[in-house]
Amino acid sequence: MILDEIPETELPGERVVLRVLHEPDAAGLYRLIDASREHLSRFLPWPPDCNSVEDVMDRLETWEMQAQMGNGACWGIFEKTAGGDNLAGCIFIGWVHPEHRSATVSYWLGQNFIGRGLATESLNLLCKFCFDTLGLNRLEITAAVQNYASIGVARRCGFKEEGVSRDFECLRGKFHDHLRLSKLARD
Repeated sequence: MILDEIPETELPGERVVLRVLHEPDAAGLYRLIDASREHLSRFLPWPPDCNSVEDVMDRLETWEMQAQMGNGACWGIFEKTAGGDNLAGCIFIGWVHPEHRSATVSYWLGQNFIGRGLATESLNLLCKFCFDTLGLNRLEITAAVQNYASIGVARRCGFKEEGVSRDFECLRGKFHDHLRLSKLARD
């Protein structure tokens, strides 16, 4: 399997639409991150390094390059509302290994968007895209063992537990174990 580039595909769902983010989205993404900084920093390493619209634009450029090289991509999670679509968070694929037909997945939502099923719907949409369009066979998620919300999303989407990776991540000087979960195309 050769994956030269991850196509810039909009993934519509019932309550969300996943869209690749571009430069005009940078200010809105920064506002979402800034409003949820404490919430996001609990389990994510990058919020302290994302302190301006320019920092967000740098991340957008990196995600675009990853998609062009076929080894990763990021979509904004937009909640559909009567007044238009609201940016609620992001969902990513990374470490795409075409030879093994596998990738990792991660996701986050702004604090005001949690608990409404948006991450679950987004993960289901992305899984379908990865299996049906990209031809991947395996998706993997790791989450801090205390990140019950993220683990719950993965389980609701059919991901199976594989085990705990001890001291998987050092977050602000403290090591955290991560639960490893996977989903196969045949699941």
